Amino acid sequence: MKLNKLMFSTLGAIALAVPASAGTTSAKASAPVAPAPVEEDLGITLSAGYDSSFLFRGVDFGDNWISTALSLDVPLVDKVTANVDVNYGSLADDQDNFVGNQSYQRLEVAGGLTYDAGAAQIGLGYRWYHHMGDLSSAFEDGHEVGLTVASSVGPINVGLGGYYDFAIEGYYLEFAVNSEIKVTDKFSIVPGANIGYAIDYSWHDKDYVGDGFAKVGVSIAFPIKLTQNATLTPYVAANFPMEALDDSNVDEDSVYGGVSLSVRF
Repeated sequence: MKLNKLMFSTLGAIALAVPASAGTTSAKASAPVAPAPVEEDLGITLSAGYDSSFLFRGVDFGDNWISTALSLDVPLVDKVTANVDVNYGSLADDQDNFVGNQSYQRLEVAGGLTYDAGAAQIGLGYRWYHHMGDLSSAFEDGHEVGLTVASSVGPINVGLGGYYDFAIEGYYLEFAVNSEIKVTDKFSIVPGANIGYAIDYSWHDKDYVGDGFAKVGVSIAFPIKLTQNATLTPYVAANFPMEALDDSNVDEDSVYGGVSLSVRF
């Protein structure tokens, strides 16, 4: 069960669309997936992906997002693991978005600890968001701490995360579920959903502050195990902004998809 790292992802439901038994890296990178760890692996996961749209907590930043990610898991003591994640993504070209025709890139660096309590995993972490490109003028860099809890109820994986960003002085809460439907030893179908709730939360430079339910997301992913260490994961998802985004200019429903390749060493 690796849902705590997933909850720190910028992807939300898409990250949770990866089965808990598979393990993943964080970040919006197009649902990066890693296969079940093999004995004596290094705990390193490399991934690259493409998303037809880059959505972050209900807001669409633009189309054709290309990203790469590096994740490292280091066991510290019994039941405690340290996690480090670095992710970089970029819109493929300048394009119209919520502030006009702009370029955008983002670097994320995160670190945290996960405690395996048996019935649940508890995570505590920090994430730095660094905005680049023309669109960066609409944002402050994010400095976010998060607390997560993840567990399984029968075949259903559930996760709850709470995050506070010191830069914008706002909170974001997220609840997510998914379940793996195993078709063969190498292919699964993973439906998932999540819902986000904002408290004094700003998506861009405090120009708009939202309170209340922010969005509902649904997704379906199709992890394909290519080798013992490599997994290819196409997915399709839908995003439905809610009341916290009603008065913004980014409250349109959207359907998008993508694919990622992840390799664990």
